[in-house]
Amino acid sequence: MATRFWFVVYNLIFLPLLSGTVKILAPFRRNIKDSLEKREGLWERLENAVSNRDWQKPLLWFHVASAGELLQAQPLIDRCSAQGSECVLTYSSVNAFRWLQRPGQKEMLNLLAAEFLPLDLIWNVRRLLGLLQPSRLIWVSYDLWPNLVWEAHRQKIPQSLVSGIVHASSLRTVSFAGRSLFRTLYQCLEHVLTVSEADRQRVLSAFPEHPHVEVMGDTRCDSVLERRDNLHVPKLPAAAKEKLVFIAGSTWPPDEKCVFPGLKDALVSHPELFLIIAPHEPTEDHLSNAENYFSEIPMSRWSNISSDSEQVRILLIDSVGILAALYHHSQMAYVGGAFTTGVHNVLEPAVMGATIAFGPKHSNSMESLQMLEQGLAACVKNADEFHSWLFNLLDDRKRCQELGKQSREYVERQAGASERCFPLLVS
Repeated sequence: MATRFWFVVYNLIFLPLLSGTVKILAPFRRNIKDSLEKREGLWERLENAVSNRDWQKPLLWFHVASAGELLQAQPLIDRCSAQGSECVLTYSSVNAFRWLQRPGQKEMLNLLAAEFLPLDLIWNVRRLLGLLQPSRLIWVSYDLWPNLVWEAHRQKIPQSLVSGIVHASSLRTVSFAGRSLFRTLYQCLEHVLTVSEADRQRVLSAFPEHPHVEVMGDTRCDSVLERRDNLHVPKLPAAAKEKLVFIAGSTWPPDEKCVFPGLKDALVSHPELFLIIAPHEPTEDHLSNAENYFSEIPMSRWSNISSDSEQVRILLIDSVGILAALYHHSQMAYVGGAFTTGVHNVLEPAVMGATIAFGPKHSNSMESLQMLEQGLAACVKNADEFHSWLFNLLDDRKRCQELGKQSREYVERQAGASERCFPLLVS
């Protein structure tokens, strides 16, 4: 009865509102506009990809929201492919599309197909399931699409949720309606494999009698560890040699409003400091803003750097796809995103042994919450707090190094989530 109610509400009220909102916002939001444009021709691309399928092999369909969840899926896709399964990836966000456009990325994942998920209309869902005919549908982290979940269950296709997270303030747990809706989704999943015990308890608050809700950890830790061990580390200019390297990574304008004043003061007072700024979206306007702000301090863009740039104090990254490797050089890092929609990947600098800070909107990241709880990272709410954090650590290098060491060990302790999840996905 509850599923029937939510099916009607979702299809007659929510989806029309979502579709209308997307159409209204598309001309004003670049990411929305890009995601709509990139979906054009997706059915033809999927059909071409599936025409190459080996029907003797099981097909595992992974779905992720964005680039961060793609990193969680990657170690599982690697293991499933090595075991002999074919894998398909769908995603919701244009950031995942951009990640996959990096040279060699699709080939490295060994995917039969990688494509945007069509809008969750029931006829799209049935067409997609008929085309792919998956052996199992694997949801990564949180991005459950109701029509696809319900229809896959109706067709008796096994489904699993891996690296599952449910935020403390999520409507999935704090409201009766949210718990009721997600009960209808969780009951369609054979396994719900969560990152932490807190996530497990929040899932159970919606569906307490689910027989297979287990804590397995975060597969993203395996992903960043494997990437760390296989990275090609880019060479910095000679000016950075033996300097203390600070990276402001994946920053947006509100992040830069918080950190730029303190970083400017630190560059003046600490000649041993070398700064790398890597905007999340390195548009010309964004890059020019950084250049104007630090106009009195020698700076070079990554695309213009040369090994003999002796006077450079700031390196401005004007390309994508190299930030994770650059963190290899860092002793301190600020991770952006937590003044807008949510903090970006804090595990990438942590696994390299950097001391980390980020802004106030970090509840989207379980690892950020855990690192704060353990005293390994700092949350800064404004420019004054960032200035204080930065200068306290610049004046106490031993403490800075110890926090970085503990951050690296925090990631390394969580290795193995992929190995724990894998047997349940190929059974």
